[in-house]
Amino acid sequence: MVAEVQRGALPELTRVFGQYGLYLRPSASLSPDLSGNMLANVISLHREGGGLSGQVQCQDGELPISSGSLSLVYALFILDSSPEPTVLLQEFARVLKPEGVALLINWNPWSVAQLRWLRAPGSTSAAWLERQAQDVGLEVARRHHLGPYWPSARTAIDDQGGNGWLDGFRAASLTVLRRREAGLTPLRKAASAVSLRPGMSAGLSF
Repeated sequence: MVAEVQRGALPELTRVFGQYGLYLRPSASLSPDLSGNMLANVISLHREGGGLSGQVQCQDGELPISSGSLSLVYALFILDSSPEPTVLLQEFARVLKPEGVALLINWNPWSVAQLRWLRAPGSTSAAWLERQAQDVGLEVARRHHLGPYWPSARTAIDDQGGNGWLDGFRAASLTVLRRREAGLTPLRKAASAVSLRPGMSAGLSF
């Protein structure tokens, strides 16, 4: 099921170009390689306990990455398992370059696929994510539903999801966020300095 969800995210992934990216995955059992990416270098981390491990080890709120250095953050079912999802989202905004993109794949809280597990995984609602994204300076560009309606050993590869009303019940949702740089506020042009000669004062004529 995870493989099918990632296939559905490929069109968005291949739109992002740049030097550096971050790939966060839910388990070490998934390949650390982010297939289809158009970046020169990708840091790959996986969920381990309440933190992240892989090329580096850290907590969700302490990504050891310079601010404004990444073109892409690709988070695969990571916010759902985060002990501090809001703090992690703030870190995504911090490490992204202006116009950098975050692709967040989360469990769809409306999917019947969650009944596959006795205990449904945590879900990040679209309304919560949009509200939190705006608070940290990220803009919601697009949202898609991905994956099957029900996890099974056999799924249709070409049935990857979309935005129809039935697609709202698919297993996962993809939210595309973009870091927008605040526009510069035009400054009022300063008035020219008045050159005073002996016997003159500003605003008065003799």
